[in-house]
Amino acid sequence: MKPFFQKLVSSPTESVIFFDEEKPHFSVPWHFHPEIEILFVVKSSGTSYVGDGIRRFTEGEISIIGENIPHWWKSDPKYSEGKDKTGVKALIIQFKKDIFESNFISLPEMNAIKEFLERSQRGIQFFSKSRKILSEQIIKIFELSGINRITELIILLDMMANSKDYKYHSSVGYSKTINTYDFYRFNKIHEHIIHNFTKTIKLEDVASSVNLSPTAFCRYFKKHAGKTFLSFLNEIRIGHACKIMVEGNMSISMASLESGFNNLSHFNDQFKRVMNLTPTEYLSAFKNDDKSGK
Repeated sequence: MKPFFQKLVSSPTESVIFFDEEKPHFSVPWHFHPEIEILFVVKSSGTSYVGDGIRRFTEGEISIIGENIPHWWKSDPKYSEGKDKTGVKALIIQFKKDIFESNFISLPEMNAIKEFLERSQRGIQFFSKSRKILSEQIIKIFELSGINRITELIILLDMMANSKDYKYHSSVGYSKTINTYDFYRFNKIHEHIIHNFTKTIKLEDVASSVNLSPTAFCRYFKKHAGKTFLSFLNEIRIGHACKIMVEGNMSISMASLESGFNNLSHFNDQFKRVMNLTPTEYLSAFKNDDKSGK
C-alpha cells in the first residue's frame, strides 16, 4: 500500500492553511505532503497510522506530523457506515517549515521550536494535561485572523516544544531521524548506523569511530538517545522492515533479511517488542483497513 502525494492548496494571501473540518468521517487515506500538520480531533474516534505506528485515537486527540511523513486518520466503521451520525470535527493547521526564514529559526529564542520541528518527523501525540492547554490555544487561533494567527501559532509550537506529555507515533527507524541536539559526535554515530544497519554492526567498531571505549560509548549513547545502542539499532531495523513490507509488498522473511536480521525468530521477537504486534498482525492491520477504506 503506497501512500499518495496530496497537493494542498492555500490562499495566495496566506502562508498557513487553517482548516475547520466537519464531515461524516475522515476520508483521505494513506497520504503525505510537504506541509507539517497539526491535528486536533474535536470529535470522532478510530485508528491513526503515522509512519510505521498504529494507534487508537479518540475525541481530544492532538498530534503534529512532520513533513512528508505518510499518515492516515481512519474513522471507526460506525462513522463510514453511517451508524453514527455525529460525524467528525477536526481543526487542522498545515504549514511548510520554510515559513520560518533561516535567520528567524536560528534565533536563540527559537531553539526549542527548531528542535521540536525536527522531532515531529516521527509524529508526536500529546496527552494528559497538555491536551487541555494545547486545545485551548488551537481554538484561540481559529478565532483569530491575519498576523494574529501566525503569532499565536508560534506560541502554540513553543508550548508543544516544551510539553513533557507526549509520545512518538512512529519508530525512530521509519523516518531515520532522532533528537540529536546538533552534537557532532552523535550525528556521526547516527549516520554510521543509518548507512550500515542492513549489515552486521559491531559495538566496538562504532565506539572506536568516535574515539570511545565500548563502556564509555554505551554510557554516552544511553544518555543522548534515551535507550541502549542495541535497542536503537533494532528500532531502526524494524522501522525499515515496516516500510518495505507495507510500501513494497515484501514478504516478512525477506523484509527480515533486508533489514539486517539473520534470524527470523529473532526478527519476530524484536518486531513484537517495538511494535506491540507480530509482523503478521501488523500487515493484517494495514491490509484490512486498506480494503475497508476503498
